[in-house]
Amino acid sequence: MAQLIKLQSCISRYEMDLYRYQSQFIRLKKQQWLKLKQAYENNEFQRYLMPHIENDDILDKSVESNNFFQKVKKRLGKKEETLSIDVTIEAADEKKDSMEFIFQSVPKSLHELKIKFMNHIFQFQMTWATSTIREKSFVDSNYYEDERLLELLQKMPDQHLIMYNPVFKMKNASVLLDSILISPREIVCIHYLEGENHDVFEGSNERFWRINPGDDEEKKRLSPLISLNRTSSIVKQLLKASDVELEVKKVLVCRNGFIEFPSAPFDLTLADKRSFSKWFQTYRQSTTPIKHDQLKAAEVLLANCEIDSFRRND
Repeated sequence: MAQLIKLQSCISRYEMDLYRYQSQFIRLKKQQWLKLKQAYENNEFQRYLMPHIENDDILDKSVESNNFFQKVKKRLGKKEETLSIDVTIEAADEKKDSMEFIFQSVPKSLHELKIKFMNHIFQFQMTWATSTIREKSFVDSNYYEDERLLELLQKMPDQHLIMYNPVFKMKNASVLLDSILISPREIVCIHYLEGENHDVFEGSNERFWRINPGDDEEKKRLSPLISLNRTSSIVKQLLKASDVELEVKKVLVCRNGFIEFPSAPFDLTLADKRSFSKWFQTYRQSTTPIKHDQLKAAEVLLANCEIDSFRRND
């Protein structure tokens, strides 16, 4: 699972100590998975189950579903208690930033266990990407259901670092950039071009691109190259100023449609419905370990990001 080091302008633990948290995440995730897997295979999973609660006075029990958590509500007269079930992951001890798991029931298969594990590690990732021990940020709840974010985090290897929709400080202005993948070998600026299934985007060097050219419902949209080039330019500028040598690439992603752009710039990769899987696999299958230049580049970029947070009182 890739590491989410920055989400918009949210405060991130990686901004406090990148070297510590990137290694701690990998270590904790590996340790917890091995413990869970071993307990499951040895029929010792009871230790991870939520204690059974018996109460004859329970009048009503209802289950609410959200992205990754379900809660059982007990009503005792006017008093209502909420209990967390399924898997609950928390950065339990703020000083230790540990991962703790509580399951409602034993998973039916190792595959089911892995899915639950990954889904709830995502919750842990969101905590680290939106808070520190002393501060936290408001986060748009839509990010918890963002398929693109989930795909990047759950399918990329641990050694890949993700800045998702980061906001940078450039002189006296805040600039929202495209998402940035910091891999051990290179940096990839990613712009998502999404529309209806099978939409055709006609690429050009003009300010506007045509969507489904020739159709009765032909549309236009602002060229995605404007945003992508801005992101690439700022990243290169910051790296150069800090003497960090890491190649910066640009990719235009359209997972559910097609991009027709015969005159595409040589430094632009097109990953549409026909080629997205192949492009994605090159990073997904990477086994290159985290590199010093990679961490240095990430540190430089994080240092130039906007932070919008408040003192936590929980």
